[in-house]
Amino acid sequence: MADVTVHPHGDRWAVATSDTSSPVREFETREAALSSARELAGGGDVDVLEEDPSTLAGSEEDRDPGAADSVR
Repeated sequence: MADVTVHPHGDRWAVATSDTSSPVREFETREAALSSARELAGGGDVDVLEEDPSTLAGSEEDRDPGAADSVR
């Protein structure tokens, strides 16, 4: 599992760490969230999910658990 994850969260982009259940930061753009996530990870792994893993996106059945791109 990545140290930090970036994913859509409603109409924004969220940054979450592996030790929190809620996003620690939210941004208007994917690029801003990714930049913040890289800084927060401090050289650790950052995963980018293209779909919202929270209930904001729909049910568990609608999500693809393999839809992550690992970014360094």
